[in-house]
Amino acid sequence: MKVIKRDCTEVEFDKSKIYNAILKAMKNGSGIIKENIARDIADEIYNDFIDRTEVSISDIENKVYDKLISKRQKLTAKAYEGYRSIREFQRENENTTDTEIEELLTGTSDYWSTENSNKDEKLVTTQRDYMAGIVSKDITRRYLLPPEIVQANDDGIIHFHDIDYFGQNALHNCDLINLEDMLQNGTVISGTLIEKPHSFSTACNIATQIIAQVASSQYGGQTITLSHLAPFVNISREKIRKEITSELLNSDLKELPKETLEEYISETTNKRLAKEIEKGIQTIQYQVITLMTTNGQAPFLSVCMYLDEVPEGQTRDDLALLIEEMLKQRIIGVKNEQGVWITPAFPKLLYVLDEDNVYENSKYYYLTELAAKCTAKRMVPDYISAKKMREYKNGDVYPCMGCVDGKEVVAYKYNNNVYVESFERMWDRLSKYFEVGKQLNQTDYFMKTPGVKIYDQKNGFVDNYGVIKNCNSEWLRITFSNGRTIMCTPDHPFETIDGRVVYANDLTESDSIEIDKTSSFENSDVYAMKENRAWLYGFALCDSTYYDGFTASIAASGEDEIETNFSNIINDEYGLSVKTICRDRGKKGVYKDLRVISNCDDEYIKLCIEFIKAFDGKAKINRHIPNEVFSWSKNARLAFIAGMIDADGCLNTSSKKATIQIGSINKELAIQQALLAQTCGMFAKIYHNHYRSDCKDKIRYRVEFTPTEELLKFIKCEKKTNLSNSILYNTNYSISFNNTCSVKTVERIKKDGFSYDVTTASEHFTVSGIYSHNCRSFLTTDRFTDTVGNISNAKNFDKNKKKYYGRFNQGVVTINLVDVALSSNKNMTDFWRIFDERLELCHKALRIRHERLKGTSSNVAPILWRYGAIARLDKGETIDKLLYDGYSTISLGYAGLYECVKYMTGCSNSDGEGKKLGLEVMQYINDKCNEWKTAENIDYSPYGSPIESTTYKFAKCLKKRFGVIEGITDRNYITNSYHIPVFEKINPFDKLAIESEFQSLSPGGAISYIETSDMGKNIPAVLEVIKYIYDNIMYAELNTKSDYCQVCGYDGEIKIIDENNELTWECPNCHNRDKTKMNVARRTCGYIGVNFWNQGRTQEINERFVHLSDIEEDLLR
Repeated sequence: MKVIKRDCTEVEFDKSKIYNAILKAMKNGSGIIKENIARDIADEIYNDFIDRTEVSISDIENKVYDKLISKRQKLTAKAYEGYRSIREFQRENENTTDTEIEELLTGTSDYWSTENSNKDEKLVTTQRDYMAGIVSKDITRRYLLPPEIVQANDDGIIHFHDIDYFGQNALHNCDLINLEDMLQNGTVISGTLIEKPHSFSTACNIATQIIAQVASSQYGGQTITLSHLAPFVNISREKIRKEITSELLNSDLKELPKETLEEYISETTNKRLAKEIEKGIQTIQYQVITLMTTNGQAPFLSVCMYLDEVPEGQTRDDLALLIEEMLKQRIIGVKNEQGVWITPAFPKLLYVLDEDNVYENSKYYYLTELAAKCTAKRMVPDYISAKKMREYKNGDVYPCMGCVDGKEVVAYKYNNNVYVESFERMWDRLSKYFEVGKQLNQTDYFMKTPGVKIYDQKNGFVDNYGVIKNCNSEWLRITFSNGRTIMCTPDHPFETIDGRVVYANDLTESDSIEIDKTSSFENSDVYAMKENRAWLYGFALCDSTYYDGFTASIAASGEDEIETNFSNIINDEYGLSVKTICRDRGKKGVYKDLRVISNCDDEYIKLCIEFIKAFDGKAKINRHIPNEVFSWSKNARLAFIAGMIDADGCLNTSSKKATIQIGSINKELAIQQALLAQTCGMFAKIYHNHYRSDCKDKIRYRVEFTPTEELLKFIKCEKKTNLSNSILYNTNYSISFNNTCSVKTVERIKKDGFSYDVTTASEHFTVSGIYSHNCRSFLTTDRFTDTVGNISNAKNFDKNKKKYYGRFNQGVVTINLVDVALSSNKNMTDFWRIFDERLELCHKALRIRHERLKGTSSNVAPILWRYGAIARLDKGETIDKLLYDGYSTISLGYAGLYECVKYMTGCSNSDGEGKKLGLEVMQYINDKCNEWKTAENIDYSPYGSPIESTTYKFAKCLKKRFGVIEGITDRNYITNSYHIPVFEKINPFDKLAIESEFQSLSPGGAISYIETSDMGKNIPAVLEVIKYIYDNIMYAELNTKSDYCQVCGYDGEIKIIDENNELTWECPNCHNRDKTKMNVARRTCGYIGVNFWNQGRTQEINERFVHLSDIEEDLLR
């Protein structure tokens, strides 16, 4: 039997092709593979035509469709029919774009009026862009994409973003513009050489020209940073100063006193400079919103405002001036046609929160206050937490604040060894294994420490990303109610028991901090140590010298048991003898010196060397407990503690409760003694006092704890175990029954020295028995600087710095997670299998995007590829090398996580099983991206897709494929990315905290928001949210309303009303519904939209719960 194909060629009938086509339709339809049905249909069709000598391909396809329907495989039938339609469409040679273009030009389709909320489809420039897009989409669907990708896109299984730009192989998505290189080293615009500008205003003008050129050479957003413009402020300052000086020389004022002249010059310079800054920022603001690019809209520009991108000093202060002016002008807004101040859509402002601007006592806090006012009025800026970004990204170090004194003690693990020692000793030890680098300020140091884990009393040993070492002269000595003290810098953060993060400088007596009572350092007993030798180590540590012989001192009377035990161990373990010498110390009394003697110098020298190595030196002030002691058996540790007590301790029985006390002038040793006692179940206090009243710099420490009966058995001196009338608490009791201590005193100290900090995965660590918040973290490292170097030939490349500006994104494909869930019919096994298949479909689509960019010549967009915006490639060179090694990214988007987990578990992604599954889904997406990246050297990255119009498309497709399912497909939109649904009643802080867990798993792009009412009269509340963002989530926004009715002048919130099942906008004052006579601004997937939205997005906007206004009333209903 022959099969007649559409081109009239003949092939043999092969029922396996029918079988395979049905399986493919099952994957793209329901996602449920039923091989038996596919096999039965293939056999039945073969039997239906067995008596015929030939059959047409159309007859076979019709039979397949009918049999799928008869076997109740509706979704598979639809998928099969869709595949047929697409194949037929791709075979057609005639143009298929006529209808779409006619609808655009005549305005007879709602699609074009709501396709992009920042494009006006009535403008000829926008229409021309849309017409080009229609043609591009047609070419892409018919020639560039395989049928399965087109079908999956049409069915809403995936979304192939920006298909209207895919026809050209030279276009990509988003950029971080290397404006610094272009301004400092020159660029070329439209064939004209542009040299380094000689003033701030000129730099701003050139920047806007660059922005316009870039916007016309790609289809996504672009970001610049004000830090690249900041150096030109001082250039203008010097230029203005020279001009004023020259003016004075030609005026009568030159006769004024020198001091008066200098004051006049400085004052006048500042005034003129402020005016130039105002004009320069105004140029950027107005040029950006009035320029029209070849994309049919103003440039989609974001402006980053990050103080720490420039060094401290004049340049940072100048950057602060630019940020201040940018915020002030945005608060004012821009005028509409009627001359009314309204909210512009662009540029999008990104304000980075860090320790120098987020707290009230920080230097640049006034900028954050201004940002809060701007947010309340104009819905910008967005807020980026430098703290959380560093935590998520784990990369380079930015200039860091200090933390604690080098004598404070931490516990850490490296190469399976446990170390309990001072920060100073830890730094010295780890610097032998890891490279030490300088921070950006060139005076402080950092060290990345992969494989090191730091002790966190709540989480055990947690990953530590690095250690910093900073120069400091101002310190605080915090004394707590349990006797412990900690020396730290004023800006060291503590987390109080009520969850607040408080700087040391702001601690009060009402603040309580958690303490470590157990010091559970995972003792592995890897170091075997005899108990008698352990006692000797403890004794020798606290009471021995090695200068002119190994000698220990004890009291002349009452400590004979110590003398006997010391002599026996020296003899049994080392084969040496001990000579006792009585010595009169004057006021201190008579002592016995126990001096080790030997006829063999070698054995004696070995003994001295053994203890010098164990304790890291001869001088008592430098000694410390050997780290391996913390990994000894419990009895060996008890014996070691007993040795220290016999040497330097006493039993205090003056109260009803007996306590052991050990004295020392060595802070590190005192802290170690306390921690070691706690590993044996004895909670310890540490007290300190001045060694002498006339010398407050010298401190004496006293470690105090209640001994257990186990410990007393190892103490040799009888007078130190005589309880008299005191009570000995057992192991289950201690001096303190609380896990907290309150602040007692805060003392200011002046001294020059180094402070230290670590960056941990948990953001916390235990230091000297106090639960501490870490201060600073690390940023994401790029993959190419250390491997392939200056891949883009940038003129501002620095091999000692990681590169961010000048990088780009290749494009996006988004998976519809709701479709994955519904296709599985709540079967978890099927869910993960279908999810895996859909991800591979996305992978295939992303590779097509990647391959489409390969071979692109640098000549097609010189501003990007040859003149510095992204690279400085040679003329005609391809961009291929920029597509690998992490220089650019390619994004796997996702949408509808809420509906996905809600369907599978019955719970929202904000709680319980829904949240658990949601995090598993996000982790799986990350794992897949990492798998592909490792295999292909292409940086795939999970991305929370901003599905502005696609939300409506996905919703319609889901209804078509699965019908209306309550709570899942009964709306005209699906929830963006990982977001908690807009209608869920939840307070703003819980929302941000929960979403931060998902955001950390979306490294390729993610943003969260809270909805607010008018906050213009409640700026303190906005500031509280901003501070919460800094501590809890990397990237977030506050959504306010900013509307104006041109008919009646109403400037409150324009409302959405439902009329005949269609949502429309209406002024609540005059009931105006003419969209051309109102200005409405709403947040749309991370940016502000001003040209209205489709029905799906409009419904989503209408259902947004206001988190920061009526939350108490609503949640109590």
